[in-house]
Amino acid sequence: MVRFPIRFQSISDVKDFVQIVNSYPYDVDLSSGRYVVDAKSIMGI
Repeated sequence: MVRFPIRFQSISDVKDFVQIVNSYPYDVDLSSGRYVVDAKSIMGI
């Protein structure tokens, strides 16, 4: 597992991020505190 901090400045950044991670053949999650969401889902983010 690899972890690194990420910060979105705009909704456009979120859209670009989701588009990029959707091309990966593996699961990607985002976590903040006790919350974990699927990074491939724009609704989750």
